[in-house]
Amino acid sequence: MAPRSFRPSPRRKKTPEQAAAAMEQALDALRKRKQGYRERSLALHGWICGRCAREFDGSNLHLLTVHHRDGNHDYNPPDGSNWENLCVDCHEAEHSKNVLAHWLAGDEKPR
Repeated sequence: MAPRSFRPSPRRKKTPEQAAAAMEQALDALRKRKQGYRERSLALHGWICGRCAREFDGSNLHLLTVHHRDGNHDYNPPDGSNWENLCVDCHEAEHSKNVLAHWLAGDEKPR
């Protein structure tokens, strides 16, 4: 048996139009998924940051994000138990706190 080649086969190549269409479908699905749980989280938890208690209104609501507590963006229970509304600053702090811990511990790559 001949060794298997790991080169991409010519028949699997997509045209730029096919690649753009696939990318647009993926982005559209992502937008729909985010919009669905974001609206539910805002309705459940209100327009306030769960960490710093900053209040938001219609003019700056885009700065309030939804954080998934367990890190799984596909786990969106209807009771909102996996969500926490965080302002962009607190959300960034939440996701970057482990980076500093891993750096101080001497790990090469943060997890």
